Amino acid sequence: MPLPVPVAFAHLLGNYEFHTSNYVLLLYDHMLTFGEEVEKIWSRPFTLPTLLFYINRYVTHFQYIVIQVAFHETTWTDSVCNRYVRFAGASTTSLVAVGELIMILRVYALYLGNKKILVFLLVLLCGQVSVSAWAVHNGMRVPQPRGFPGCVLTGKNKTFAALWGAPLVTDTCIFFLTVWRAARYLRKHGRMTVMEIMLRDGTLYFLTIFGVNLMNTLIYFLALGDLKAVGASFSQILTSIMISRLQLNLRYTKSDSGVIGLPKMKAMFGYQKTSGPRPETSSSAVFTSVVNTNIRSAETTFFTVGNLGEELHAADDVTDGTESSGAQTVIDESSLELSERRRGWQL
Repeated sequence: MPLPVPVAFAHLLGNYEFHTSNYVLLLYDHMLTFGEEVEKIWSRPFTLPTLLFYINRYVTHFQYIVIQVAFHETTWTDSVCNRYVRFAGASTTSLVAVGELIMILRVYALYLGNKKILVFLLVLLCGQVSVSAWAVHNGMRVPQPRGFPGCVLTGKNKTFAALWGAPLVTDTCIFFLTVWRAARYLRKHGRMTVMEIMLRDGTLYFLTIFGVNLMNTLIYFLALGDLKAVGASFSQILTSIMISRLQLNLRYTKSDSGVIGLPKMKAMFGYQKTSGPRPETSSSAVFTSVVNTNIRSAETTFFTVGNLGEELHAADDVTDGTESSGAQTVIDESSLELSERRRGWQL
């Protein structure tokens, strides 16, 4: 049953104002952190996490500019609006997946290159994208009275709520893997260093995004048809902001040595211990992708995880006998895997 025109107009205006305020929040946060971005991202080597940072940071702006234009469009036919309306859902699904991928690489760095963790989380991410894409495919535009501007996405049935439910599964697994690793580290060493930052930021991210996605799910089931997806933009904006800040918070060191390479490449493990107290900005372990294990210097490539795993002080996990005063010890891939299994990194 169509809503009365005054009610439909009030709902459309509320949708527009809420989306606009969310975009203002994104712009405001971008201005606050732009100096950090220039200092900590632009001056670093261009790697995969850097590319993901730019996508999360700037493609979101492009998406919301298009959405803002669509809110004022009055010349589109119903067929054009029906085709466009899925753009908002598809772009949201894609950008949320980029944020999740950054979190996955963060956990991969946290577990010092554990391939099983990486594969598990990537499979989970593929499932999330598939479920979310299916939900968007079943979406439709909100019917508006003739002459009203805007193409607003909503769902045909209850399954549309999977658009917010699917990321909750991935976020929950990432959160508990982060807590598990931090707890093990704390029990063994009694101190946290950068692990405190990763645990703190991971907890804040999880609680915030979980709460927002839960809010969106409840709104979808309880609100009227043209307001069911009103909170979708808020969820994505917060995800983008928090992912950006997670990366910026971990890129506060001046050292370029804390890197972790992606799997299917040989690894070089270097350990260096200095006399006296260890400064808080030192990196003790290096994992980087190289073609030849005889190369003595860490090479940063596009597939380097970089500062997502900076300053884990993983040298504390290294067995006795690998210490040196200034030189790095190079271990071949098979020895590294055996050492990892012995230390319990392969969970």
